[in-house]
Amino acid sequence: MSERYGLIGHNIGYSKSPNFHLFMGKKLGMDMRYDLLDIEADEIPNLINDLREGLFQGFNVTIPYKESVIPYIDLLTSKAKKIGAVNTIYFREDKVVGDNTDYDGFVGCLNMHHIDVKDKRVYILGTGGAAKAVYVALNDLGAKVTVVSRSERNKHPFFGHLIEYKDIKPSAVDIYIQATPVGTYPDVSSSVLTKEEVQGKIVLDLVYNPLVTQIMKDSQKGISGVTMLIIQALKSEEIWFDMKIELTKKLIKELKEVIFDE
Repeated sequence: MSERYGLIGHNIGYSKSPNFHLFMGKKLGMDMRYDLLDIEADEIPNLINDLREGLFQGFNVTIPYKESVIPYIDLLTSKAKKIGAVNTIYFREDKVVGDNTDYDGFVGCLNMHHIDVKDKRVYILGTGGAAKAVYVALNDLGAKVTVVSRSERNKHPFFGHLIEYKDIKPSAVDIYIQATPVGTYPDVSSSVLTKEEVQGKIVLDLVYNPLVTQIMKDSQKGISGVTMLIIQALKSEEIWFDMKIELTKKLIKELKEVIFDE
């Protein structure tokens, strides 16, 4: 019988996760299916129970449930605990385990593009679930992190140094991490910052559709979030399947074609 996996979220009809994981499953010789589980919050306990009973072998979790799944999980990995968000769930030794591979995806993306953040002044734009994973990773890597929020109301005790957009001084910034949905297809001409604020800077945009966003165009060096997306998804599979997957340039090229097959 085929193993069953799925993405837990809401309003996720746009997701390419099934294409991605089914492609990889075939490549790895796995007999699997992968479903979009577009649910209301009160359905989360039922899905977790299905995992306990072996009806599913693992889940990915996306907006808006990365935090709201936590009460139903028995054990959090150290990464997930530090971040306070879960994007990968599995069942191991009679326990439902929650992990966060966004962390791995972000660190892997930095490494792949040879970006050293140690002692660099890095500004995270946004305060959502992805921003939390990035914040923890950057602190672990020794960056000097500032988080930028739309307003004082969005201040969160999780983050340390937090300012509003109007307080950004570009001369004090080395790298921007764009962790908001702004600039996502079809709103491709939008940017959270002006060209003047990002010119001459490195920008890593967690948005992956389009591959080149407006803020990336305005920067000196723009890096797409598609690499982070690919690495975090493959890390989920490594956890579920208990195997190491070699990330080659050829595989990245193939997976980009899977993601952008339209």
